Amino acid sequence: MRKNSGLTAYELAVTIGIMSVIASITMPPYLQWWRTSRIQSAVSNLTADIEMAKTRAIRENAFVVIKFNSGSYRVFVDNNKDWDPNNGEDVLLDRTLPAGVSIDTASLTFSPYTDKLRFNSRGIPSEIVSEEKIGVNHPSNNREVTINRLGNIHVQ
Repeated sequence: MRKNSGLTAYELAVTIGIMSVIASITMPPYLQWWRTSRIQSAVSNLTADIEMAKTRAIRENAFVVIKFNSGSYRVFVDNNKDWDPNNGEDVLLDRTLPAGVSIDTASLTFSPYTDKLRFNSRGIPSEIVSEEKIGVNHPSNNREVTINRLGNIHVQ
């Protein structure tokens, strides 16, 4: 008498069918969570980096600038007060945003430069006269980081 071992084609087809049904039920919520976590991570990093820039401005007793691009931003100490990282000024951070996440640079209204935010030695963004919004966009979700004239940050 011969012992049966292994799977038949029918058993294999049923197993693959059950796995397909389970995958079709669980994958859409997982993909939505994954997309949402990208923008949440980017917003969390941005708020932490703005706080870090504010703290460094106080600690260094100098101006610290954040220059925004659509897919990244740079934080640097601005010793000569020209709003640009040059002449050996310390670049504190270069951060690239996750794929699909961008900063809405067209809506930035910082003064005098629309794409740069600067903290003075007291940690106050002195060029801001009212609340400013930094839009962080993703195809599935948009968030706003609001900063007021005292440097307080709020995420919406």
